[in-house]
Amino acid sequence: MAHWKQRQTVFAEYGLWLTMPGAWQLRPSDDPHRWLFRSADHREHLTISMAEAEYTRNADEREAAMRRALARNRRAAELGFARVTGLSITEPEFGARAGAVAGWYSGDAGSEHRFSALLLNIEGALWSFFYEAFRLPAEEANARAETIYSSIGKKG
Repeated sequence: MAHWKQRQTVFAEYGLWLTMPGAWQLRPSDDPHRWLFRSADHREHLTISMAEAEYTRNADEREAAMRRALARNRRAAELGFARVTGLSITEPEFGARAGAVAGWYSGDAGSEHRFSALLLNIEGALWSFFYEAFRLPAEEANARAETIYSSIGKKG
């Protein structure tokens, strides 16, 4: 799993994997379906969680379920950053990533804190990826998040 001195860190659980550039440390979590990673320099955090999701073969119903899930996720982010002045969150976007129905948004919580979220509905599981960057320029934080999100794959 994660190891401090690696040039990249691989997450692989429940048939899903992704690669984080550089060394990341897996932090303790009380939830067996939540993984908390922190980069070696402590400037980046990635929270990965998995929950049951509505599964249907109907594409319209999958998209509607994703819209509901992403609205709840985005609202939780707004509440979590409620005391931050100058909070900015993009409108949700929807599409396909890693062969699954996906939704995502990003934002700034102050001048040195950037974040983004990606949700994937994969065959009855809702995967959530919440990336945070501290003291990184917006362009670099966005590029690093995209590198991680683009590496997501699934078995089968």
